[in-house]
Amino acid sequence: MFAASGDFAVVITALICCCLLSASHVQATDTSEAFALFEKPPCEYATAPLWVWNDMLTEEQVVGTMRDLASQKVMQVFVHPRPGLMTPYLSDAWFRLWRAALAEAEKLDMNVWIYDENSYPSGFAGGFVPEAMPESRGRGLAMKESDAPPPWGAGMVAVYRLDGEKYQNISRQIQANETFPPGKYVGCSVQRAEDAAWTGNRCYVDLLYPGVVEKFLDVTAERYRREIGQHFGKRVPGIFTDEPHLQPAGGLPWTERLPEAFEKRWGYSLLDHLVCLSKPVGDYKRVRHNYLQLLHELFVECWGKPSFEFCQRNNLEFTGHYWEHEWPYCLRVPYSMAMYAWHQ
Repeated sequence: MFAASGDFAVVITALICCCLLSASHVQATDTSEAFALFEKPPCEYATAPLWVWNDMLTEEQVVGTMRDLASQKVMQVFVHPRPGLMTPYLSDAWFRLWRAALAEAEKLDMNVWIYDENSYPSGFAGGFVPEAMPESRGRGLAMKESDAPPPWGAGMVAVYRLDGEKYQNISRQIQANETFPPGKYVGCSVQRAEDAAWTGNRCYVDLLYPGVVEKFLDVTAERYRREIGQHFGKRVPGIFTDEPHLQPAGGLPWTERLPEAFEKRWGYSLLDHLVCLSKPVGDYKRVRHNYLQLLHELFVECWGKPSFEFCQRNNLEFTGHYWEHEWPYCLRVPYSMAMYAWHQ
């Protein structure tokens, strides 16, 4: 038994210090040393803010800022490009600044983390991915209710006739120009992401489209590896990803292979039941669950695993966040927290 609660608190604090520092590169040999390290922790336990690069930066500015941060005990940073950046992203000039930062980090005993995008959301590589792969332009599924069936046109996926809680897929009849009386109809069509200033006057991408994430990693992570890879796992502990998501064009998440993948995974046709995603008709709870579960599995396959594996091969930690801040909204990322199974 401890004589006083204060004694208990001291011991618990010492145990916490030892536990935390056991994961550090610095090892405490006794309680007094643990307390000293807790007062002045190694850089990997220091505050790590986003360090915004959004101007025409110089090496002198980079070095001066790092010294200022270190003087305030900020011993690690995430280099975060933002709109306003005039130094071309991923250019030779960009990596000259990075090398200046790493040289100063070595002097100051600081860590410098990679932020994997030019602003956010991660995945379009500041516009380089859609430039190289026009087919990567993001997709979304729009659903529109009307009193008459819509004509079949470009981008149309399915048309349904509603009758109370019942529905009928009449896509084939519409394509055959059959006529229907006035009633309640829902048309489902694919819409594409638009170019926007935020995404470098390019578009956000379909992360579930084959080859898109591989292109993203090649343009960004592999470029960092070629330029500063000797610092990986040392002054560059890892990569931060920021809000990659599956709703690039509004509407419901969509990718070309979704109907085929859905039928293979669940044994029935998604195209016969798409209307259940927007209307509480039929067995809509099952359809919605199966749809979101499949999106999650595809997101892991296309984004989570390749990102994790790159970091694993290169002695990097994979960190960041998804779309947990709008819970229970789950269309952008169906299961945000489950994605962390693929982070180091």
